[in-house]
Amino acid sequence: MSFPLFEVVRPGALTVFQDRGRFGLSGFGVSPSGAWDRRSAAKANRALGNSVDAPVLEILGGGFAARALAPATVLLTGAQAEVAVSGRRGFTHTVLDLAPGDTLELGDPESGCRTYLAVRGGFSAPAVLGSHSLDLLSGIGPAPVAASDVLFGSSSFVETHAWYPMLRQLPPTWSRLSIEPLKVIIGPREDWFTVATVERFFNEVFTVSPDSNRVGLRLVPRKPLAIKRGGELPSEGMVRGAIQVPPDGNPVVFGPDHPVTGGYPVIGVLDEDSADRCAQLVPGQLVHFEEKVLD
Repeated sequence: MSFPLFEVVRPGALTVFQDRGRFGLSGFGVSPSGAWDRRSAAKANRALGNSVDAPVLEILGGGFAARALAPATVLLTGAQAEVAVSGRRGFTHTVLDLAPGDTLELGDPESGCRTYLAVRGGFSAPAVLGSHSLDLLSGIGPAPVAASDVLFGSSSFVETHAWYPMLRQLPPTWSRLSIEPLKVIIGPREDWFTVATVERFFNEVFTVSPDSNRVGLRLVPRKPLAIKRGGELPSEGMVRGAIQVPPDGNPVVFGPDHPVTGGYPVIGVLDEDSADRCAQLVPGQLVHFEEKVLD
């Protein structure tokens, strides 16, 4: 059963429905997509007693505002930002109870850039190929949220969790550091680089480029990484967190809406926590890679 829950007043820079994604379809050219910061999205759902695959809103930046059309219990996680309910100020990572007519507003993030809005019972959104997620690269999934849209609530995703209704205030998922460490499993194409280049990859400090999105996080090194072989690889499968090095030597970390194949060498792949962390990196932030050795 679905019911009108919110009317969107302002959608912000980009607000899209996401869940855990659509899996098993890469062979058909469909990427998994899903919430980029899976940890924060799952945290919001668990705290509200939802299943972890309940649809949430992924909000880029601040400026989002919506008016409640029905009673709602909500939680925003991910980025750290000020939240207001009909003028009453609070912060993300706090469970909020809204009455009909209340306006929920999200301020500009103080740390991070993507916020996840979950509602008790979950949102009701169109499912395409088994997921409510929008893949920005292919256009598969429900359209981005726009002003005056009516968002529907649901009771289909309620589960029993120890967190609900006990926790009303959660610690932030992430804390911003001066240089963000990202854990990397080396390979599978490290042989396309000299030993010296691989060493520099782990000693280099990279800057997040403004030319980044859900398809990929572009990084700028102080000196481009050199590829020792010419030409391109035959196209091979790609995953979220894969670090491709194109001919210009500026690495690209694939996000959730990545292409399913690629022909540039992958020097390493992020672990799950670091792949989530990339969702909250903003242009100008500094990152470095640390090798993670599998047991």
